[in-house]
Amino acid sequence: ISTGEPKRHYISEAVRHVQMRQGTIGIKVKIMMSHDPEGKMGPKMQLPDNVIVHEPKEEAPPMMPPQEESYGYDQQEGGY
Repeated sequence: ISTGEPKRHYISEAVRHVQMRQGTIGIKVKIMMSHDPEGKMGPKMQLPDNVIVHEPKEEAPPMMPPQEESYGYDQQEGGY
């Protein structure tokens, strides 16, 4: 996660710089916390990409009136 509201809730960042004789060394760390429903050890808010798939409802197929079967150029009135 690099942008948006979930970044504010799920990502913890830290930057430290160390001065040494040869120059400065910097370390940047990003830690992503896991979801916690109680909100004690991590964010209470779920990620927005959490998708729940429901089972389809049982429905009877709609009844269609019977259609005449004709193929080829006979379908067009006026023809060529």
